[in-house]
Amino acid sequence: MKMSSKARYGLYVAVELAKAYSRDVVTVSLLAQSTGVTEKYLEQIIALMKKANIVQSLRGASGGYKLTDAPDNITVGRVLRAVEDNLEIVDCLHKDGCSNKCNCVSHNLWVKLYDNINNYLDTISLLQLAEDKV
Repeated sequence: MKMSSKARYGLYVAVELAKAYSRDVVTVSLLAQSTGVTEKYLEQIIALMKKANIVQSLRGASGGYKLTDAPDNITVGRVLRAVEDNLEIVDCLHKDGCSNKCNCVSHNLWVKLYDNINNYLDTISLLQLAEDKV
């Protein structure tokens, strides 16, 4: 399994916002500088994070972005699922998407792997990642 650039950059943004949580908002230009990603691409990623209620925006001259909750209350799994469409590792993960429902010998393997990945990612908070305590 390989994470997309969208997932990696979304996590970079979330960690930068976690580091700045006790201070103020972070501008998209500062996020672009710290991540090395264009502002336009970051705006698309941040929009997904806003939709998932992970990030909020503040308008105005001193506007920018901040986390909606404390970094220790937001998990890596939540961020990645927000930008990566639920981290489904195979298309047939759910029975209704499986064309070989009756004869699939690997279906349970994929379900357990998916559950284990998500459970692990849900044990790591943005604070832990920001403080390099993973």
